[in-house]
Parts: sequence; structure tokens; C-alpha cells
Amino acid sequence: MKTNISENSPKVNSLFQVVLMNVNIQLGALNIGYVLSYLTLTIDTLFDNLGITKEERTSSLSVINGILPLGCVVGVIIGYFLKRKFTNKQCIHIADLIGLSSLLAVIANTNVVIVFRFFLGVANGISSLIMPVYVKSLCPEKYYYQISMILGYGVNTGLAIGQLMGIGYIKYHGETSNWWRIVFLFPAIIFIIRSTVIYFCYNYDSPEQSLQRNDVEHAKYVIKQIYKEEYLEAQLDRYRQIAQNEQFKTQNSFLHIFQKKNLIGLQVGVISMFVQIWCGSFAVFYYSAQIFEQLSGGDLVLKTIYTICIGLFSAAAQFTTIPMLPRLGQKYILIIGSVLMGAINITIAVLSNYQSDTILFLIFVFLVLLIMVFAATLSPVCWGIVPQLNDSDGTFFTMDLRWIFQAILIFSFPYIVQGVNISGAFYIFGGIDLFYTIYCGFFILDSRGKTGAQILEMYFEKYSKFLVLPQTETNP
Repeated sequence: MKTNISENSPKVNSLFQVVLMNVNIQLGALNIGYVLSYLTLTIDTLFDNLGITKEERTSSLSVINGILPLGCVVGVIIGYFLKRKFTNKQCIHIADLIGLSSLLAVIANTNVVIVFRFFLGVANGISSLIMPVYVKSLCPEKYYYQISMILGYGVNTGLAIGQLMGIGYIKYHGETSNWWRIVFLFPAIIFIIRSTVIYFCYNYDSPEQSLQRNDVEHAKYVIKQIYKEEYLEAQLDRYRQIAQNEQFKTQNSFLHIFQKKNLIGLQVGVISMFVQIWCGSFAVFYYSAQIFEQLSGGDLVLKTIYTICIGLFSAAAQFTTIPMLPRLGQKYILIIGSVLMGAINITIAVLSNYQSDTILFLIFVFLVLLIMVFAATLSPVCWGIVPQLNDSDGTFFTMDLRWIFQAILIFSFPYIVQGVNISGAFYIFGGIDLFYTIYCGFFILDSRGKTGAQILEMYFEKYSKFLVLPQTETNP
């Protein structure tokens, strides 16, 4: 029997404030997306300023691109240990402070750029771990489904902004250009805005963390800022239970996530994140300038237009998920997205074997469709499904693997193309997508009309021998 999520849900003081608070927490998602694409049109001007020769560009591109997700891997690990000592709010401030060091990446020195892109990756890694956990703590369950996907929307929007910044290179390019420095400053602005808004407007620690520190008054204060007065005691009791469970969990070994009873939630999260990275879209984001170099015949203006179209269509397509989610649910959105992306990747692979102006334009059209489908399906939904089915330790492990998958893709993609050509690369992506279609059909359950607790209960009933309910992470 289906239960409407809104039934018996505690009422909030202001939905607008709830949304704004959670959007600001997830503002770091803009940087996660931005750093995927801002090098797309920057790279030629950057290499000119760094004095990197054409012969060195393939290896240099892999290092400069790849060092950032390696930083993210380290950042997630750092974030895991920070979370044990500091509150979610404090961890966000620490991430933003580390991210400000990226300002030094504007120095025209290859080693400096690499080092401070690494620190930018560390900041993004901490954010990618803390943001979903922080949102899950503060966001009322009635709105969690939609708000949790803001992270995915933020990534897509950041991608679009990074590509739009490439407009400046039409006029300001080459070794005398300073536009690349302006492009590199954007992440620091986001870090400053997020911490400033948290400090002055939403200076809220997670209530369960306040209770663990015996700060009952602050826990009550935060609850009263979110919920109406009559729900204070009920919510306080709920957060006390979460705090007790969190305390018990810290006494257990991290290795509990590998116990047989926990593996189905971990498996869904890890495989979903692997496919999100290796579905074909991230290769397009990172290397679209190189792909469009051939499509545009080397024309800078045309290449810029192609790249910007990718960003704009991606940003527009993501909002189709909002009406789709209550009607289709996570499972069928993922199935539809993966089967469409598989078909598009294989189509691109086939077309890549032919050369003509018409074929090149068709490839561009299918690349746009690929990114649009990704932005509307796998991008937002995969970000939300991980914390939904895992506790904070499982979320940490999955997020760290996500960045490892991304680093492997970035380092290996130029060499995959050299080995099997661009056609072979898109066949690989298409095969991964179609595998995920089958996987979703068997392992991901239909969650339409269910609360967070009911979704966990469904998985428990079907996989009772393999899945334990992560009760410490239950939403309001």
C-alpha cells in the first residue's frame, strides 16, 4: 500500500528558507561541475602561457586534468576524518578555506597550476562527502527527494558556466591573454559565497551533532528554525535517537560496510557512481574542445559555439527531472537514461567511422543529446541514491571510489582513443550504459510515492539476507 510522503509530515516554517539553506550547502556542486569543463576552451591559451609544446600536450593534458580528481580522492578521505572531529558546518568551512588556495593557480607556472588544482580537488572532495550528509540531516523528508538532487543540478549548472566562460577566448586567446586567470578565479568566489551565507544566515550545526556535544539549546534552535513550534519535541527526540545511533556506530569498525548484510546498498552506490563517470558524458566534458577541433575544422569561433551549446542544452535538460521523478521514480529514470545513452554512444561510435560535413554535424547533434539525457537522468539521480541506501561510512567509501573512477577515466581516455580510436571509446561507453540498464532492472527498486524509511524497508524486505537498514541516517 503506497503512502503519500506528505502524510503526517511535520510542517516547516518556510519552504523558501528550507530550499535556500540546502541550495547554499550544495553550492559547492557548482565547482564540482565547473572544474570538469572550464579547461575545455582554456587549455590552448593555458598551454601557450605555460610554454607547453604540441608534443607535450597529450601528457600534460592528462596530468593537469587528472590531478584534480586525485585531489578529490584525498579530499574525501580527509573529509571522513574531519567529520569525526568537527560538525558538518565546520567541515564545509574547512573545505572552503582549502578551496581559496586555488587563487594561486593563476600563476603562470606548470607546477604551481598542478599543485593548486590538486588543492582545489581536495576542497571539492571534502564537499562531495559532506554536502549530501549535511543536507540529509537538515532537510525535511517531505522535500528530500527533490532537494537532494540539487547537487546534481549544481554539477550540471557548473558545467554550463565553465563552458560559457569560454566565450572570452574568442577575443582574448594566446600567450598574451589573461582571460584564463579570470576563469580560474570562479571556484574561489563560490567558496567565499557559501561560507559567508552559512556564517551570517544559516549558522546551523546538524542537531544530532549538537546533541552529541550536549548542546541541547543549539539543537532546539536549529529545529525551531526549520519546523513549526509544535513539532519541536518530536523532532528533538528523533535527533536524540540519531545521535545515540551515531555514537554507537563510531564504536564499530569501518569494515562493517563490507559485511555481507550491507553489500547490496554499497553495491548499488558504487556501480551507479562508476556508470555515472564511465557513461560517456565525462569524456565529452573533459575533451569536448579536442573533439570539436575536428568538427569545427580548427575554427575557434565555431569550436566555442559547439562547446557552449553542450553546456546550455545540458543546463536546460536537467530541469526535466523535476516533473519526471514523482511519475517515474528513480529506477525508471535510470533505466530510461542508461538505455538512451547506450544507444546514443553506439550511434556516435558508428558515425565516427565516416567522414563528411553531414556526418560531423550529426555527431555533434548526438553529443548534445548524450549530454542532455545524462543531465536529466544519471547525473542528478545517482548523486541522490548513494546516501539514500548507505550510512555515512558507505557514502564515504562510494564517493571516494567515484573520484578514483573519474581520475582513471581522465588519465586513460587519451590513450584509449590512441588504442581503439574515438569509435572504440564510444562503443565501450555504450556497452557500460546497456549493462547498467540490465542492472537497474534487477537490483534497483521502484521508489515512487515512498518515504526514505519506506524505501529502506523495501530493500530490507527484498534483500533481507544482504541489506541492513542504515537507521542512523533516516530523514525527518
